[in-house]
Amino acid sequence: MEGVKDWFNSIPPVSRYLFAIFLGIPVLASLGLISFYSLYLDFSLTFKHFHLWRLISAPCIISSLGPMFLFNLIFFYQYTTRLEGINFSGKSDDYLFCISFISACNVIFGLIFEYRFLGTMTIMSLIYIYSRMNANGTSNFYGFFSFKTIYLPWVFLVAHFLQTGHPPYSDFLAIISGHIFFYLTDIYPKSNGVAPLIKTPKIFTKIFNKNDRNPTNVATDPRTGRPVEAQGHRWGQGQRLN
Repeated sequence: MEGVKDWFNSIPPVSRYLFAIFLGIPVLASLGLISFYSLYLDFSLTFKHFHLWRLISAPCIISSLGPMFLFNLIFFYQYTTRLEGINFSGKSDDYLFCISFISACNVIFGLIFEYRFLGTMTIMSLIYIYSRMNANGTSNFYGFFSFKTIYLPWVFLVAHFLQTGHPPYSDFLAIISGHIFFYLTDIYPKSNGVAPLIKTPKIFTKIFNKNDRNPTNVATDPRTGRPVEAQGHRWGQGQRLN
């Protein structure tokens, strides 16, 4: 148990708490302590009945316990720890804002297209951001072939389509959410020599008691040439509730 505790405490702070939430929700649901039906995204329940917590809970729900849940959780752990530990190293407040921003975008898409559980969309958005911030790194797919990390989310999209036979609409929307964040904080500012168009709000900085840093610097520059081993993945979609 001491080893598990040490491993858990070694996870960067935002990733650590999100990992616990992603794992804790289905575990508590399987024990009958909470219900997915009180957490999923629904326009009427959220805005007409003021279940506003659904805006926060839905992006944290992958699925019920099972092989696909475990698979997605592993990939969430893999990429969130890399992002926070490398690209957002020492900037957990920026990383928390990043996740909050992409989650808000995914919630908007979820409300429009009636997706109920958005956890897999959260993961895909993070993988897209990871692929852009480590564009010149190397990934591989099931050990069969290697490619530049910038293509990572697109490889997953194709794999999802081939494995399920269904267009991965929600994954594509999640990529759009990730691109919006990356465009506003990296692409446009660098192309025009200006500050990022969105800044980490001070409330995020205060959470981590960081008062002496530049809040406009949302993300570090990509680390080029860093080898990255990416495993294969069968992506689930944002789910409708029948």
